[in-house]
Amino acid sequence: MKITLKRLRYKATFNQRTSTEADNGNWIYKDVKLFEFYYGYYKQSLSQSVSSNAFDYLKDKVTIIARHNDKFIEALNNDSFTITLPKPNDKTYHVASINPDYEVNGYDTIVLSAVGTTTTTGTTSHDS
Repeated sequence: MKITLKRLRYKATFNQRTSTEADNGNWIYKDVKLFEFYYGYYKQSLSQSVSSNAFDYLKDKVTIIARHNDKFIEALNNDSFTITLPKPNDKTYHVASINPDYEVNGYDTIVLSAVGTTTTTGTTSHDS
């Protein structure tokens, strides 16, 4: 698949999730925007999806492409980083997996998992 800049026509935000404890003991979560980036959707055929992933893995997952940024790699192992997409996928996501492209002007393929769903490691992320 040829990836060009014109495919990156949507704008998302890369956030860092902070938490504070309220007087009543409840935790309040807030996403603080670190930067915006342009992305495009990455489409796989059904046979590619089935051969590379189990169906339960695909639930609440979105695959995008974006210009390479080391922050995406850092977000893979740090649940305090989130990504917010616009409609129709206007949810908050964690980076579930990434195929980084370290070349000059490289494009990363990023699989996002909706916050509040089970990740590949079996741990559960909590939605605010």
